[in-house]
Order: sequence, then C-alpha cells, then structure tokens
Amino acid sequence: MKVKTDIGVRGMNGKMGKLVYYTLPNCDFTIGRSKPEHFTEAVQHNDYRLVAQNLRNIKPSAEFKNDFKVYATLYKDLPEAQKSVSSWYNLYISMLWTMQKAGMVNLKTLTRQQIYDNDLPCKSVKSAVQAGLLPPVLNYTTLDNGI
Repeated sequence: MKVKTDIGVRGMNGKMGKLVYYTLPNCDFTIGRSKPEHFTEAVQHNDYRLVAQNLRNIKPSAEFKNDFKVYATLYKDLPEAQKSVSSWYNLYISMLWTMQKAGMVNLKTLTRQQIYDNDLPCKSVKSAVQAGLLPPVLNYTTLDNGI
C-alpha cells in the first residue's frame, strides 16, 4: 500500500509499530507492508548468507563499477530489458548467479584471484557480453576494465 505521511519525510525506511516502510530506488513514494509475525530460518538462508559474504569480499574496482553503471544505463534502453533492474549491482549479481547455474563457479568460494587465474568471463563487462552472460548493448567493447 502507498503511505502518506504528515511529516513530509521523503525516502523513509524502517519499522514503526506493526508496519515496515521502504522506498524503492526509482520511485517517488513510500510503500508500507505488514511486519511478519515470525521468521523461521531455513537451510537455504545460510547458503545465501555465505554467498553474500563471499561476494562482498571480492570488492570490484571503481572502474569496473563505473563500466557496469554505463552498461546498466544502456541496458535499460533495450526492449528485452528486465524492468526490475535498478542498478549496476543487480546486473552484476545476476551475472554471477547465471555463471553458477551454468556450473562455471561456486559463489561460496569464488575469489578475485580465481576470476583472473581461470580467465572467467565476469572479469569485465566486455568479456561477460562476449560469453553470453549479458545481452550486447551499444559500444559494449569499450567496457573492458577489470574487476
């Protein structure tokens, strides 16, 4: 549900009472939903936690991030673009999960050194497009900064 505040606070996030409030990155309104009554942790939660911690340790370079930001901007103009992609990070993570589904990597153990040693296509945007992990966009060949 859309939330209207009397205070006029934009971009409010957090919990208040029995509701959780958040603002989506490209939206200009706040959304509220009921706070879950209970949370049960499944085995998969631990796996995702380990993957998230490991991917955070890769620490992509500023140039690589910039290339992905340019790619994300160009990607949004494609007719087959997913509407849910709001940032470079979403595309980056989707690319890595695609690699795991293809059996190229294990995201729980992936390291920056392993990316370069095995010449994995996630080392740059250009190599990811050439490997078919990302759809081609205009001038993707110039996006060749390493992770």
